[in-house]
Amino acid sequence: MKKIMVIYYSQTGQLKQVVDSLLSPLAADSRFSIDYMELRPAVAYPFPWTRDAFLDVFPESVLEMPIDLKPFEADYSGPYDLIVLAFQPWYLSPSLPISAFLKSPDAAGLLRGSRVVTVIGARNMWVKSLERVERGVESLGGTLAGNITLTDRALNLVSAVTIGYWMFHGKKDRYLGVFPKPGISDADIDGAARFGRVLADALISGRTDRIGEELDKLGAAEINDSLARLENRAKKIFEIWAKLITKRPRIRRLLLNLFFVELILGLVILSPLNSLLGIALKSFRKKATRT
Repeated sequence: MKKIMVIYYSQTGQLKQVVDSLLSPLAADSRFSIDYMELRPAVAYPFPWTRDAFLDVFPESVLEMPIDLKPFEADYSGPYDLIVLAFQPWYLSPSLPISAFLKSPDAAGLLRGSRVVTVIGARNMWVKSLERVERGVESLGGTLAGNITLTDRALNLVSAVTIGYWMFHGKKDRYLGVFPKPGISDADIDGAARFGRVLADALISGRTDRIGEELDKLGAAEINDSLARLENRAKKIFEIWAKLITKRPRIRRLLLNLFFVELILGLVILSPLNSLLGIALKSFRKKATRT
């Protein structure tokens, strides 16, 4: 029997749906045993978010400052043939519960010598958070075997509106009856099972070193070049703000509010400009290829 460990934090429940769909081929097969470890913050984060609570996690998320987690409710006895680490990006960084786990003694014991597949549920920007998680896994002696990322497929500005509506109102429906539903589509969640079949085949054949290659063939984590450029710029700005805010605790709320203003302005102004740049570059490459 092949043993799989799933480590996850899902604030809204969407990421757990992705994981359940992904692992459905394995859960239905008696050759596999699956343990679930849910990460639970000692002080739970609200959902839906309040505006202040949403802003308040910004600097610590960006700087990956660990929080307290509740003790795990079960004993997990390894070794595991595969570890699935499922997380969401918060402000282009791993969510605080995931950052805390990767800096805990439990992570060191579980990940050392293990192959790890990451599963990301994101609005649309996730590359920087994956880089941080990969470094964390490797520093603990684990190996990142592959990555699966599901995102909201709406345009950047549209998804900013719909995800904001979901985050602050807790409703996953069509905002104003006009906008698309927020988050990962039901079709994409259901379709995650095809990636699970890759994991099953790799575990049974003993070729877990091929997981990443096989997942890539299925387009398990497609990078949008335009969004990747925007993410690189935004990450640097976020780090400047986060350091400033943590060094000025007396005016933390003021600085958080100023950051929020810049965040909104960036979405409204920089996002469209970045999209136009992406279109121009794509057109230029096509012309260069023809010549």
